[in-house]
Amino acid sequence: MNWDDLRYFIAVANAGNITDAGQALQVAASTVSRKILVLEQALNTLLFLKTTQGYCLTEAGQALLPMALEAEERFRLMQRQMSQPGARLAGVVRIDCPELMGSHLIIPALAQFRLQHPQIRFDFVNAARSVKLTQSHSDLLLRLQRPEAGNFTLRRVGALTQALFCSHAYAAAHGCPQDVAQLCQHPLIGWNQDLAHLPLARWLDQLSGGQPLWMRTGNLQAQLQAVQAGLGIAALPVYIAESLGLHRVLTQIPAHRGEIWLLRNLATLGHERIDRVVEFLDQLLQRHGLQPD
Repeated sequence: MNWDDLRYFIAVANAGNITDAGQALQVAASTVSRKILVLEQALNTLLFLKTTQGYCLTEAGQALLPMALEAEERFRLMQRQMSQPGARLAGVVRIDCPELMGSHLIIPALAQFRLQHPQIRFDFVNAARSVKLTQSHSDLLLRLQRPEAGNFTLRRVGALTQALFCSHAYAAAHGCPQDVAQLCQHPLIGWNQDLAHLPLARWLDQLSGGQPLWMRTGNLQAQLQAVQAGLGIAALPVYIAESLGLHRVLTQIPAHRGEIWLLRNLATLGHERIDRVVEFLDQLLQRHGLQPD
């Protein structure tokens, strides 16, 4: 078994079929099929079941997938660490962070950073569901709750305030709740069941007394778009919602406060390009009033 075969396995597992996996890898579907067969023969087990809906992972395939993904992360980390080792400020920095923090805070501020450090490139991982630290090989991670121990240094770098918001159009058309009891008269937008464990999801559930959500989504960007479209009320980061001109609801209710934690892969200690990005993130959080209390 070699890494190349695992790469094809991951592509088929993600795509669910040979054709799309081949397009993602820029190879013929026959090549993908042959690579999967070689891997199955090497492991002496069936990894996929071919159905009318596509390729489904067998029990053995499901067991292999997290190990293959971890191997992929390690390989990518090795590539980043070994590329241009003599160039202290050149190379890729991989940042794993909450989606809105990446798209609404970090990415818009990178233009000035690029002028100062044009040889530093970025690879962003923005998702609500963060992989376990034991499976993550990003250079830097931003988390909204203190994570478990891992191969990272850990530092609290900020505090995030989140509150209820709706659009001004919604408020004009439907009015706003004057107290918590009136939330039941309004459609609430929040997280789907798989992400109900998130602190913000739990806060909204407790605040509304367990009111069923009118809309559930798997990411905060969709919730933001739903609020902007005037579909209801959602719990959103204050620094984003206010900058977009959204209307804050129930201002007399204490906002939800969360911590922002910065994790740095121990393998990057002494890497100057990572130092520069850490400094950039610290300054960015401070400018937006997100520094620790």
